[in-house]
Amino acid sequence: MNEKKWNGRAFTSLCSTVSFILLCLTGIILYVEPHGRVAYWTKWHFLTLEKDQWGNIHIYSGLLFLVAGGFHIYYNWKPLIKYFSSKIENSLQYKRELAISSIIFIWIAISGMWSLPPLVYVTDLGETLKNSWVTSPELEPPFGHAELVSLQTFCKKQRIPLDQAVLELRNAGFTVDSPKSTLVEIAESKQTSGMGVYAVIKKLETKPEAMRPGETWTAETVEETLSGTGLGNKTIGQIIKEMELNPSKVYQRLKTIDIEAADDDKLKTLAEKTNTTPIKLMTTILVEDSHTE
Repeated sequence: MNEKKWNGRAFTSLCSTVSFILLCLTGIILYVEPHGRVAYWTKWHFLTLEKDQWGNIHIYSGLLFLVAGGFHIYYNWKPLIKYFSSKIENSLQYKRELAISSIIFIWIAISGMWSLPPLVYVTDLGETLKNSWVTSPELEPPFGHAELVSLQTFCKKQRIPLDQAVLELRNAGFTVDSPKSTLVEIAESKQTSGMGVYAVIKKLETKPEAMRPGETWTAETVEETLSGTGLGNKTIGQIIKEMELNPSKVYQRLKTIDIEAADDDKLKTLAEKTNTTPIKLMTTILVEDSHTE
């Protein structure tokens, strides 16, 4: 029995269908997955695949869809030309449909550029779903891409004695070839994450002298002491507790720059609302008679 001749049209249709399904599936997963800082810090995965892997599948599916679309046009060039020619000839009969579809396109474009409701609620929902993965402070890295810095740099930023950290990690079964090894490299020796490495050495952190009660803060000491420590990911309540601050004074100083804060408000979120930075807000909180720009 002779095999059937290769059918390019059928193959193109199947590729288009498969790539469309993959685009929809990966699009949904990318919509709800945690933010990169959390995903990489915790080594987040879904159905055994990590964030980058889902992103790669989404990109490759899009590429396949584009290629299949190109071949679809090639195989159906004459019918498509005939179809569009007839539509152009009859376009005057569909003025209302053309106007409404044009308005919808413009509306979507403008909503995307300026985050206008109601479409902005879709992105807001996605943001809520992404943030919902963070169920405890430990799931947030102390600073951006903390898992990619060397153990030496990480310990310096977090005020952890390097020698003690290396000893503690080795006792816990981690392989630390060098202080210049990144947290990700160290974590791989026990199939864990940067968060898992930090959990072992977090107890070694020391409180800086500038944070001791009674010390006088200046804008310079705030910048030098708190930059890169991940305070932006902490709530006002956590900051008050960890730095032993007077709650009423903290909220009073925030009110001077028109911020009504609560214990569970993240410093970074408050900074974004006022178009400033977490460090500048901390300067407002800690330095008397200071203000954000």
